[in-house]
Amino acid sequence: MKLAPNLETFFTDLPYPERIARIADLGFKGADVFGPDNKNAKEVGRACEKYGVTITMLVGSDLQKGYNDPALHDELAKRMEKTAAAANEMHACNVVVLTGNTRPKVPASAQNRAIIDGLKKVAPIAEKFNITIILEMLNSLYDHPGYYLDDTELMASLIRAVDHPRVKGLYDMYHAGIMRGNIIEDIRSGMDAIGHFHMAGIPGRHEPKEGEQNYPVICRAIDQLGYQGFIGLEYWPLKPPAESLKETLNWIKA
Repeated sequence: MKLAPNLETFFTDLPYPERIARIADLGFKGADVFGPDNKNAKEVGRACEKYGVTITMLVGSDLQKGYNDPALHDELAKRMEKTAAAANEMHACNVVVLTGNTRPKVPASAQNRAIIDGLKKVAPIAEKFNITIILEMLNSLYDHPGYYLDDTELMASLIRAVDHPRVKGLYDMYHAGIMRGNIIEDIRSGMDAIGHFHMAGIPGRHEPKEGEQNYPVICRAIDQLGYQGFIGLEYWPLKPPAESLKETLNWIKA
């Protein structure tokens, strides 16, 4: 099981190359980050080469305005080209995209069609830069009120409709747990559409061990399904970063 701490929530007092060094010292081979704009892509890439770390997630669209609006597709394609180029420099394998918030008075069928068309439009960019585009489901009950894609079955159906090997879904177990739970069966039924995972403790989005979900059992189920990618640790630690990451790593792998 390969875990990837999020560099936006751990060792935040250090420059990004030093954050990469710190997680590598703790035994991690992957790291999630958010957008590329506040980072020197070449410096991050050099640090990844030096320490043997892969950037497992880079964000390539905004939260509230995204692929469910066809008027934004040209702009999003330009942004994807820029983000995918940065991903190459950083040695990143995945670029996350978001649907945006629900568009009032627009039928769900039209918004779904827009998401599918928008993802098909940027799929050639993923091929060009050898990255995978991953569409994220979020919870709309607590963290992201109004967000459109808050259902894992819908996420899987959209990915299947796009039908491209470089377009997958991001299954965030924290968000999915808040929306409806039944995580293991949810993952089993949608594994063909999933390209990346996240975990965090419920409630609070802090250390997974302190939450209600039994992540060692969930991760074993994911492993048994043959998943070869990373699971991102996208939580805000209450403990010192190194202590928190060691605890999570030992708990999951015990």
